[in-house]
Amino acid sequence: MTTLRTPPDPAPPPSHVEEVKVASDGLGGALIAEVRDAALDHLSEDATHVLKFHGSYQQDDRDVRKAQKLGKHDRAWEFMVRTKFPAGRLTAEQYLLAGELADRFGNGTLRITSRQDFQFHGVGKAKLKPLIAALNQQWVTTYGGCGDVGRNTVACPVADLLPGSAFDVQALAREVSARLMPASTAYYELWLDGERVRDDGTREQVTPSRTEPLYGPTYMPRKHKTAIGLPHDNCVDVFTHDLALEAVLDDRGRLRGFNLLAGGGLGSTHGNAATFPRLADRIGFLAPDLALAALEAGTRVYRDSGDRSNRKHARLKYVLAERGVAWFRGRVEAELGRRLGPAAPVPSYRVEDHLGWHPQADGRWLLGLHVDSGRIRDEDGRPLRKALRTLVERFRPELRLTPQQNVVLANLEQRDRDEIERILASHEVSPEPPRMPLRRFALACPALPTCGQAVAEAERVLPQLLRELERLGHGNDHVSLRISGCPNACSRPPTAEVGIVGRSLVLYSVYLGGSFEGTRLARLWRDDVPLAALPALLSEVLTRWRHQRGEAEPFGDWANRTLFPAAGG
Repeated sequence: MTTLRTPPDPAPPPSHVEEVKVASDGLGGALIAEVRDAALDHLSEDATHVLKFHGSYQQDDRDVRKAQKLGKHDRAWEFMVRTKFPAGRLTAEQYLLAGELADRFGNGTLRITSRQDFQFHGVGKAKLKPLIAALNQQWVTTYGGCGDVGRNTVACPVADLLPGSAFDVQALAREVSARLMPASTAYYELWLDGERVRDDGTREQVTPSRTEPLYGPTYMPRKHKTAIGLPHDNCVDVFTHDLALEAVLDDRGRLRGFNLLAGGGLGSTHGNAATFPRLADRIGFLAPDLALAALEAGTRVYRDSGDRSNRKHARLKYVLAERGVAWFRGRVEAELGRRLGPAAPVPSYRVEDHLGWHPQADGRWLLGLHVDSGRIRDEDGRPLRKALRTLVERFRPELRLTPQQNVVLANLEQRDRDEIERILASHEVSPEPPRMPLRRFALACPALPTCGQAVAEAERVLPQLLRELERLGHGNDHVSLRISGCPNACSRPPTAEVGIVGRSLVLYSVYLGGSFEGTRLARLWRDDVPLAALPALLSEVLTRWRHQRGEAEPFGDWANRTLFPAAGG
């Protein structure tokens, strides 16, 4: 007797974006023709998917969208362009060029991202090519700043400069970035007329090629974020990345190796329980010389195992959540051709923001300056951008961008400190961190009016929210507060002690109980909170913490223990 078997369900078809990537023939295709067509002021939907890999998002000015529609006009199209600075490092010349280009091609501001990049906002389509070409002339790439590839590799921006540095974090970040860079020459053909500027300043004509030895024709299932973390300074939020290296030091502060971390990510979708933030797992321990190979092995596993039919389910965190650490570890070991050791213990995490003056190991100094929401601009009473330009032109420091959206001036001489402080004072800029801790540790994403994903305000409402909380007596509360205009969570609210996520134009979800050190996720506390009600609501719970906390108990620990007892305290 023949037994009939039910055939397995067919694999779901790939998403349209997957088809677009294949049709692009190595990130070229329709994008090249549309960028070159001067009659177009914006790009087709398919071309915009490919443009992301080149480091740019198509956007429009949403402040005028309604008026444009009422006037029967098309949207006010513009573009955001994002650089890639591994570990946030750039030269004085690169900074000065970026400032000049922001005036010539953007809206006159530079935006530091939480991934240690610059973003140019308000760029017209006709200005895309001259902007990207000019950046590349100073060895600043935008290639892979966005898209389904390895994004900018983040790391502590100043660890290599400080006394007792265990290894060159900056050098490793550059190596990781180079290893994950796309290989197709479409980028150079489109923006640089087939040239590539080498690190030594020489130019070479590229031989056209569309091959991708690491990524293949469909690249990664979604964005791919990597980091290098230090337990004694988790300024990079190391557990929030797809893949990361967690440094393991011996008792004398020397590098023993790394724990490989995998499966972190903070984005979700409102109303979709199948999407969620997740902290990375420790996969195993590896020797320092295996660092690059292990990250590449993990990248290959993600490339081959991520969901290519549903982009909301495509991040590596869902692979880890569903298949587990043991499965992922086995696949990585198979790719590596060797076994990983058990994950090594590390000390308790701490976080530094590197603001103010700090001595370097070589006798020079670094100075970290606070930048509200990462936006470098000249405001009434505080011309920060002019102050920075003056300092960089005169003293030629190296610059480091931080994951807290601030800027560090490095390699400053002791003899110049007084003059530097005089210049800052003349521009009403303080060399000291903000006096109020609540303001010092607050982060916001750009959100409206430019980001196409935003459903609510973030950067533009954070100053008023902070002023209200300070007025209510909470300015000195040592609490990490982060606000995002949508659940993609670019400002990392899911790991904050207070996380605020936009739900609609004036409604927010409030999450509490994350840890200041970035080792625990916050939990939903209140939903659909009107913007105007946020200060009083937060003031109430912060006041409760003051009266009920244990000795020196951080707000996140208190909130997690008191407001969510079922979570285990």
